[in-house]
Amino acid sequence: AGRGGMAVKSRRWVIAGAIMLGGLLLAAGYNVQQTYTPPASATAPVTPEVRQFSLHLLVSKEGDRVVRHWIPSVIVVNARDTVILRITNGDDESAHGFSLGALNVVMPPIPPGQTVTVRFTATRPGIFHYGCNVVGCAIDHADQIGQFIVLGER
Repeated sequence: AGRGGMAVKSRRWVIAGAIMLGGLLLAAGYNVQQTYTPPASATAPVTPEVRQFSLHLLVSKEGDRVVRHWIPSVIVVNARDTVILRITNGDDESAHGFSLGALNVVMPPIPPGQTVTVRFTATRPGIFHYGCNVVGCAIDHADQIGQFIVLGER
């Protein structure tokens, strides 16, 4: 009975020690969290900028078929940025337009091989689609899309 009592006391000390250690770690973590202050540069507001992009409707072959897609396929800006897009129709045979309807940007058909420029302000955060707005321009018209991402203000 003497050795069994000793084992129970030993387990109690182990459990008590684990509880105390856990409490100390929680307290230390709380203190660190309460005293950390991020540097001023990390909390500075985002200043609107002018961002320029070249956007190309690229024509390529995949096996037997011709495929048209926008390069880059994703554009990212901040809310309130002024955006300048230089949009090039890389299709030598068909006119293609451009629309970013959620931000009220619509361009008329762009002749083959031509470039147009549009300037606008990214007014609201979100993930928006852009694409060709000339219905029936090509068999892959529905695939001629990209994403325009506007990050929110901090």
